[in-house]
Amino acid sequence: MTWVEATIAHVVQETPLDRSFVLALPDAAHADFAFVPGQYVVVRDPNETPARDWYFSLSAAPNDQGTVRVTVRARGDAVQHIYGASEGATWLIQPPAGGFHVEASAGERVVLAAAGSGVTPYRAFVEHHAELGDDTPVWLLHCARTSAELLFHAEFAAWSDERSVFTYVPTVTAEEAGWTGRRGRIDAALVAEAVGDAAVARLYACGPGPFVEAVHERGARAGLTPERLVREAW
Repeated sequence: MTWVEATIAHVVQETPLDRSFVLALPDAAHADFAFVPGQYVVVRDPNETPARDWYFSLSAAPNDQGTVRVTVRARGDAVQHIYGASEGATWLIQPPAGGFHVEASAGERVVLAAAGSGVTPYRAFVEHHAELGDDTPVWLLHCARTSAELLFHAEFAAWSDERSVFTYVPTVTAEEAGWTGRRGRIDAALVAEAVGDAAVARLYACGPGPFVEAVHERGARAGLTPERLVREAW
């Protein structure tokens, strides 16, 4: 696979743990970076020794501006080198890949369930869905330990307020005095409510393996058949 040199054009501190990096691509590479929401790119810092490959979901809708965006969560010492990159730095990046595609079909309902940073690929889809003016109903269920770790919370809440077809349900598992929203995990009742008519719904689950298995089990209990259960686990 060919490596392309990209420049970090912008860095956004999304949460205390998460940073988004907007990467400007060379003109000749624009066509190679067309993607479907849900896909990832492989990134390498050429100044890191030894060089390591990092796999990051694309976290912004496809665009014609020659940029892509990835979001990085600080998970231990290993990721700190790339998490600490600054604007103007250069990374090597490979074109989008991966079979986890989030898509909306006419007459169906899309249910997106995520734990922690597993919500990252869903942001690309929800933004794209809004830009297209798509009227397919979409539910996003996001579970995090604390409200501060609800990645893209303000954006999702705003989209939910603006668009009747998009329902955003964040929930936190830790005791937190200032949080007035839903508490606890994504349980069977919430999954069943989001799914509605199982004959026309599709449930995507993204996050740690045990979370994905639990959500899909609840989806099956809500009547979803295996072909309507899509997963991306680590």
